[in-house]
This record gives sequence, C-alpha cells and structure tokens, in this order.
Amino acid sequence: SHQRVKTALFVLFVMTLVCLPFVIFGEDFVRPLLETRAQQTGALTLVSIVLLACDSVAPVPATLVIMYLAAKAGWIVGLIGGMIGLCAGVLAAAWLGRFAVGRLAPKFFPEAELARLRTSLQSRLMLTLACFRSVPVLAETSVIVAAAMGIPTLRIFRATVLPNFVVATIYSVAADDSFLTAALA
Repeated sequence: SHQRVKTALFVLFVMTLVCLPFVIFGEDFVRPLLETRAQQTGALTLVSIVLLACDSVAPVPATLVIMYLAAKAGWIVGLIGGMIGLCAGVLAAAWLGRFAVGRLAPKFFPEAELARLRTSLQSRLMLTLACFRSVPVLAETSVIVAAAMGIPTLRIFRATVLPNFVVATIYSVAADDSFLTAALA
C-alpha cells in the first residue's frame, strides 16, 4: 500500500542519517581516540562512554569501542563502560528522534497514521528494540524512529536497558578472552 511505501521511505531516510557520518568520516577516527588513552583506565572508560553516547550522530562502531575498552581495562570495566555508553547513546538517539526527526514525521504521515504507527510500535516496543540493539545502524534507527513516532523516551530507555546489558556483556567477556573471539562474537 501507499502508506507502507511511505513508512519504508521514512525508515530508509533515518537509516541514511545514521550511516552518513560513516560515509563522510569513516570509522577509523575512533581508534586513535581510544589508543591515546589505552594506559589510563579512567580516561579510556570516559572516552568510550562519550563515543558510545555519540553513536547515533557519529561514525562510532560500538562493538569495537566496547571490545577495545574490555581488552585494555578488563571485562568488568568494558561491561560497565559499555552499558553506560550504550544507555547514553539511547538517550541521545531518542533526543534526536524526538526533536529533529520527529519534526519531519508529520510530513511523511498524517496525524491518524502517526497515531496508528505509534500504537503498533508501542505494542511491540520491547521486542522490536531488543532485537535491533545488536545490529549496527538498526540499533540507532529503531530508537530514533520510535522517538520520532512519539514513544516516550523513558519507555524507550527501559526497553533497551536489558538488551544493552546483554550486548555490553557479550562483547566485554569475548574481548577479555581474546580479540579474535570478540571479533567472531
């Protein structure tokens, strides 16, 4: 139907916004930022958290950041820093969705359709966001779209806390074992 095409175009638009920094800057800029603080656990953790918080607007490969932090500072620091950073990234993506992309949503959808999409998304929010948390680009896109549709930020945040914990745990534990294992994870 016509509305499904509009919905797909809207999601593709958001995905393009998320991917654009990778196209422009590449993802190589994060490694030097991490490497300059490799011997300072506190500074490395803070840099990692800030990078993960900026994930929706900057070319930050979240898995690389978490694995690097865990490999250099230990899996517990990787888990804690990764979890805090991923949760901060959800809040940043929700803010972007609500205040930037959300202003564009009415141009794609009439109010009745926005309400229908919001209701549909709310009924599957936990499952939808949880499934996409480990998928690059879709993790950020799903949060931005949910916020743009008017889902409350606190609800989005709550739906992503456990999946963020799982993602941070997997990459931290795998990186502590070996970088090769982490890359395979």
